[in-house]
Amino acid sequence: MKPTATSTARLAAVTVLLGAGVTIASQFVAAYVLEDPFGLAIETVTLFEKHGPFVVLASLVAIGALIWAVLAGSRQALIPVLGMGIAIVLVFLLIDLPDAGETGLFDTPGAGNLDSTGVGAAGLWLEMVGGLVVILGSISLMTLDSRTIESIRPGRNGTRRKRRKSRVNPPATGRTGGRR
Repeated sequence: MKPTATSTARLAAVTVLLGAGVTIASQFVAAYVLEDPFGLAIETVTLFEKHGPFVVLASLVAIGALIWAVLAGSRQALIPVLGMGIAIVLVFLLIDLPDAGETGLFDTPGAGNLDSTGVGAAGLWLEMVGGLVVILGSISLMTLDSRTIESIRPGRNGTRRKRRKSRVNPPATGRTGGRR
């Protein structure tokens, strides 16, 4: 069975939604494990603790822009989706990634300052993957024409159907529905 343009477009839209969802989830999963010189975990850090709600908001804007693009059938409305994906990857590259492998002092209650090294964990890599998926999915959607983007809407199968007007058959007795 040959895939249609509508099924391919729906797959790309679902991919963007999944990428944005992965990016949101990455903010609440451990992104760094602070380890002492012996490799024992001292603390875990999430990305939400590190830079707040920016990436979550960027992902939600990407989801909203995707919905708007599908409802409007507009390729130009996909530009914010691409922009939010780029912003997420830039946050990863410029803010989050440089802290992986960094060594510094960590103040622990009762033990004082300990040398610690930030080791990248799942949340860090999920943020990168989610941002790249949003970028690639939005680019693939931008290659489609407006009619195909519009056909992604639920209840559409890619073809335009003409609505038939229902005809009421006149009664066989010849009465017009008056009172008896």
